[in-house]
Amino acid sequence: MKKLNKSIKGKLGVVLGVAAGVAVALVPELAFAQAKSIGQVAMTASDSINGVQVMIQGACYMAGVALAGGSMFKFKAHKDNPQQTPLSTPIVMLAVAAGLLYLPSLMSSAGQSLWGGTQSSTRVSYEYSSYAS
Repeated sequence: MKKLNKSIKGKLGVVLGVAAGVAVALVPELAFAQAKSIGQVAMTASDSINGVQVMIQGACYMAGVALAGGSMFKFKAHKDNPQQTPLSTPIVMLAVAAGLLYLPSLMSSAGQSLWGGTQSSTRVSYEYSSYAS
């Protein structure tokens, strides 16, 4: 395997440093945890991830609406010139938009199915009964 040149090594170091800094900034409780058990670490992690979950849900809604609007323009483009824009393009865009709009409501039911406990769309609250102290 060829050795990485200095510029790639420098860029890789910067990327890894930024990733580590972002991880510590987003989840400081895990970086400086004083937990006594794995269950407490899991509860701390689930408390820290709530903001990320809300951000992902918002991004899903925005991307879904944008794709739905884009698919309407593609339907118009297909009507104007069917040879240029195939019909599958707007149909696939509309299907992906529907999936993105449905994904946030799917998160709570999927979390409840996988781990049990109670979930809401704005806060993750899993009940780790086997790890309770």
